[in-house]
Formats: sequence, structure tokens, C-alpha cells
Amino acid sequence: MTRALMIGALAALLAASSALADSIEIGPTRLQMVGPERTTTLTIRNSNDTPANIQVRAMDWSQADGTDQYAPSAVLLASPPQATLAPGESQVIRLVIENLPAADRERAFRLVIDQIPSDASPSGAGVRTAVRALVPVFVTTAITDRPRLQWTAVRNGTLVTLTATNDGAAHERLVGAALSAGGQTVGAPLEGYVLAGAQRVWTIGGVPGETQSLTIAGEGEFGQVRADVPLAP
Repeated sequence: MTRALMIGALAALLAASSALADSIEIGPTRLQMVGPERTTTLTIRNSNDTPANIQVRAMDWSQADGTDQYAPSAVLLASPPQATLAPGESQVIRLVIENLPAADRERAFRLVIDQIPSDASPSGAGVRTAVRALVPVFVTTAITDRPRLQWTAVRNGTLVTLTATNDGAAHERLVGAALSAGGQTVGAPLEGYVLAGAQRVWTIGGVPGETQSLTIAGEGEFGQVRADVPLAP
């Protein structure tokens, strides 16, 4: 199950590319509790014209070896954990944090929300596919907490390993951060979360052999992210 959950960081709904895929709406798509707050809610609405079976699981979210890792949480509780929604019906999911140890930095969780297809398909319909959403949940010590990224880049043959280390007390989220070498764009834009006290790793191809440094420029959770990163051989 753990390997099946190691999928990319997504804050919104993930759906298969099928006209028959069920449709649910989730809001908000990210949740945050600050300081002593220990409860919050989100709402799931079935916007399809057939009933929807929903399962909600709470996961501890960490980043080991630069990638997202998930494990069932004993700290974050979601109620109800499952529901069947009639067409147009909504369900409020209540989240409670219990027995959270004191910490000097943010804790991260994710809700894994699965829409499970019913065994019966509508007449003439093809195979119905499952829908999954991963909703970030953060418990932040103070509203003033901020991320602090440190970058390293190491060449490994024809590839470059780029690592962002977050020494701050809150997560960072990169949105379309461009990577360039000598003024020329290389690789795909950097996307995703870097959790507090953790690392995220990207493997970059197409970096010219004579490159001495990489430039990162894009948007983060709290404003612009810019860095010039020396490239180690």
C-alpha cells in the first residue's frame, strides 16, 4: 500500500482521462492549523449524477531520500472515514489532531481521498475508474513561521542532482520555478513541496557540460524564490 501511495504531490483532484470518470469536488484543497488549533473541516461534494462512494485516510507525510513518503497516521483523525454521497450531496469531514508531540517546526499530513467505483456500471458504459485526491494538512507552530531553502547541485554523468534542503520552520511550495544555465532554460520547471526540516531532490537532464552554476527563479509559498547554485563535479 505504501508504494501505491508514493505518487506526486497534488493538492487538487486527480482523475483518470475518461469521460466516464466520476466527479467530486473538494474544498478547501489545502488545510492549515496554527498554534493551538487542533480541529478543522473540509467538504466533499458529489457533482455527478450517480452516487459516489468516498473513502478518507489520514497519512503522516514526510520526505526521505528527497521523495514523499506516507504512513497511516495515529495523530490526525478523519471522521467519517467513508461515506456514500447521493448526486449533489455534500459531506463535511471533521479533522482532529490528537497527542501531537511538542515541536519547533511544522508537521505535515495528507488526506488520501478515494472515490471508489461501484461494482455496477451504467448501461452501455465502459469500465469506471477510481479517482484519488491528496489534500495537504499542515500543523504550524506560528503564523510567522517561514521556510529557508539551501540548494546544492551535483553532476552525475549526463545528469545533475538538484537538492533543496529546508532548514526553516514551515514548508515551501515551488510553483513553476524555472531552471537555467548561462541564460538558457534547462529541464522542466521545478514543482512541489519541500517540507520543514526535509529535502526534495530533482534529477535534471540537458545541462551543458561546461556549466558552472544553475539559476533558479520562480514562485514559492511566501513570495519569489531565487538562487544561484554552484554545480559540483
